[in-house]
Amino acid sequence: MLDHLRRSTRFVEALAAIMLGLGLWWVHPLSPSLTAVHVVPHPIVVLDPGHGGRDPGAISGSGIMEKHVNLAIAHGVAGLLRAEGVVVYLTRTEDQGPASFHQRSVLEDLIARSRLAQQFHATLFVTIHSNWEPSHTARGPIVYYDAGSPQSAQLAAQVSKALVPLLGYDRLTRPIRQLVLQQVTMPAINVEVGFLSHSRDATLLVTPQYQTALASAITHGIVSYLRSRGLLH
Repeated sequence: MLDHLRRSTRFVEALAAIMLGLGLWWVHPLSPSLTAVHVVPHPIVVLDPGHGGRDPGAISGSGIMEKHVNLAIAHGVAGLLRAEGVVVYLTRTEDQGPASFHQRSVLEDLIARSRLAQQFHATLFVTIHSNWEPSHTARGPIVYYDAGSPQSAQLAAQVSKALVPLLGYDRLTRPIRQLVLQQVTMPAINVEVGFLSHSRDATLLVTPQYQTALASAITHGIVSYLRSRGLLH
């Protein structure tokens, strides 16, 4: 009888190990003092390629539309994050507003994007945009973060640090009160990948090699943040 109980215990322990490896809840029935173990699931990142559909966003002097640049870079980031074991959702995957939402106004569009991040239970929310300013002198990426969130500031710092090699110097991150960031409850940043108002930036932003470099840097920053928080191994 004792041998049978020992064999049963070994079987239960082996089964527990298998289930733990699968990321399932498990409580050892023969050890009341053992607490339940929960393996943290993969983090979820919602990427938001800004604009889309009838909303082109900024337009360069040569006719480059922001909505296309944002989408190309977001797809690049999505693929790289998935290779790292991150679950990724995009608020749009083609040239239109957020899926299932026929935008009637900019406000409704922004709220729809934030709502999707909430519905996907995102760990992080990253919106991707291209900048524009009237003097045509500013260039390079800038990372903005939700002004009311210290964790957003930390995420922004990690992404900005990863972008330094592309910019050539360390540009300070900037707090911002932006509706699409304020409407979510998780750390949220806006990565402005460059200025379409600057001729050199505009040329670079439609270059596949530069888009890949931007996607790689953004991914590196996101992954660094997730690892620093113990959310990714």
